[in-house]
Amino acid sequence: MRASVAWHSISDLCCLVVPAHGGVRTRDFIVQLVSFVDVARTGTEAMRHAAGLPPADFEDAMQVAAARACGARWIVTRNLRDYTRSPIG
Repeated sequence: MRASVAWHSISDLCCLVVPAHGGVRTRDFIVQLVSFVDVARTGTEAMRHAAGLPPADFEDAMQVAAARACGARWIVTRNLRDYTRSPIG
């Protein structure tokens, strides 16, 4: 089993972590993170797919498209409500 993360989630993570730990430590953490977590390969087609998905929040739709792009069976989130109509459980 492997874990993947959406490309845009890395920048979200940085925005949250940099104020508390600084840019260098955050970048070091990201490098460590991607040593055992894949970044989902997405592009234009994934963005088009996201645009046609039901989640009202476009970022949630991007998560679903990234999950689809890497063949994920699940999305791990604290925000279950926004993924109730997601094609990936």
